[in-house]
Parts: sequence; C-alpha cells; structure tokens
Amino acid sequence: MSQDPNAGSSPGGGEMTISCSHCGDDTPLSSTACVHCGNPLDSVDPQWAVSSSSEGGGWTKALTGIGCAILVVLAAGAAFFVGCAMIFRF
Repeated sequence: MSQDPNAGSSPGGGEMTISCSHCGDDTPLSSTACVHCGNPLDSVDPQWAVSSSSEGGGWTKALTGIGCAILVVLAAGAAFFVGCAMIFRF
C-alpha cells in the first residue's frame, strides 16, 4: 500500500490514528492491523488493561466502590453538621 494513512488528516480534524505498539507507526483507528508492519492493533490502551489472572477482581472492585461511597456520605454528613454548627453558633 503506497498511500500514507495520515494523508488528509490534520490535528483537530480528519480520521483519528493510533500508534502501533510494535513499530510505532500511526494507523487509522478504523484499521484492525497496522498498515506498516501488519501486526494486530491493541484494542485497549495497555495502561488501562486489567490483568485477567487476578482472582475475585469483580467483587473486590464492587466492595471497594461501596466502601468509598459510604466514606463520601459520612464525610458529607460530618461537613454538613460542622457547617451548621458554625453558622448557628450562639
């Protein structure tokens, strides 16, 4: 293929590209393989990929989320009462 995949694309417009993790060349997001080296493109950014070998990941994340939500509610309640105490001080 002699055509440049970035031809006609400009920052802020045109087709978005992804950098190949094997050769570093830019390839359009609509492609499933790199136009330069032919290796399949990663569909997920590696920095956000979750290891599939972790056991109980789903429940652990759910319980962590619920625990964080409870802490936020408790902190908001404490801030409300402290604020009320400061406003209605006699």
